[in-house]
Amino acid sequence: YGPDSVQFLGSAKVSNEQAYYIRKFAAMFGTNNIDHQARIWHSPTVAGVANTWGYGAMTNHLGDMQNSKAIIIMGANPAANHPIAMQHILKAKEQNGAKIIVVDPRFSKTAAKADIYCRIRTGTDIAFLYGVIRLIRENNWYDKSFIENRVYGMEDIFKECEEYTPEHVEDITGCPKELLIQAATVFASADPGCLIWNQGWTQHSVGSSNTRLGS
Repeated sequence: YGPDSVQFLGSAKVSNEQAYYIRKFAAMFGTNNIDHQARIWHSPTVAGVANTWGYGAMTNHLGDMQNSKAIIIMGANPAANHPIAMQHILKAKEQNGAKIIVVDPRFSKTAAKADIYCRIRTGTDIAFLYGVIRLIRENNWYDKSFIENRVYGMEDIFKECEEYTPEHVEDITGCPKELLIQAATVFASADPGCLIWNQGWTQHSVGSSNTRLGS
């Protein structure tokens, strides 16, 4: 009832000046009910990444993506939603020969630019990732020194991923095992590589689990 029955919601689609005036308008309207979409969308990211890396935000700059040799994009469609970021991704592909791997239930505008497109069933991201981790561990495609010195609890993850054979992952996700193996091989052999996700990961009931395993 009254001003407290109304909420104002800002987003990254407005400028700093617009955000300032939205806040002033809400105050004039008589309510403190104002928020930003990032709190709703990215709180699972903060929870998942902070618990893994000790830092609740991205660990590389957009400009760094141009140096990547392989880029996995899961739960994101930057070609449609983040066109400026997509330019950096395309530069990596065109100027650095980076392979773009898109994992998405839907063939998006971003998937149209992919070298490898893996279609999975909605909500099966974790199973796909466990399959990738299992292949990397099985083939010793990981930096043992980094894991030993910088990562906590990796042995538990290696135990959990054991059941996610390519055949089992195909059964869960619907993605052919050959594509899973190809994606894991290309990404593991790239140095450096980059993983990009967005609301397609965070807006699940297991959003924090998606981001933690991806990290």
